[in-house]
Amino acid sequence: MSALMLALWMAVAPGGGAAAAAPAHDLHGSNGHAVVEANVLTVRIRFFRDDLEGALARHAGRAGFRMSAEPQVEAAFLAYLRDHFSVQVGGRSLGPTVVASGEDELDREPVWWYAVQYEAPAPLTAFRVRNTLLTELFDDQTNIVKFVHFPDERQQTYSFGRGEESFEVRF
Repeated sequence: MSALMLALWMAVAPGGGAAAAAPAHDLHGSNGHAVVEANVLTVRIRFFRDDLEGALARHAGRAGFRMSAEPQVEAAFLAYLRDHFSVQVGGRSLGPTVVASGEDELDREPVWWYAVQYEAPAPLTAFRVRNTLLTELFDDQTNIVKFVHFPDERQQTYSFGRGEESFEVRF
């Protein structure tokens, strides 16, 4: 994905305000916006901050985990992501790279987001996505990801949850 495309996508993606303290939420979900351009997939995933902190604390075996833009937090997130979100092309897993992260809010709820990039050896026309983010914590966890293919702007949206952890995406 070109730097210009990433900047445009980040500017128009939901969120962007500073996070504020808020009461606990009953909804358990993540929201992803993915852009496919040539051989690059970039996905921006938003989580309720307290849910992501709980998942990373459990995964890292460390209590009191706090989200921040520090390298050790990014490393903990990447380790968690590799176990719970995968992209495969022809049976081969692509490795994720964090390209940005930050916080915002959703209906006064603190949210943390990551933009992650996957690069394939050839243009992405078909790939398998497995998404079990936070399902180890919440039985009702739903992870929605909207994929947009460029330059034709075709769109597909998938809802991942228990029993529907994996989908084949084709453009």
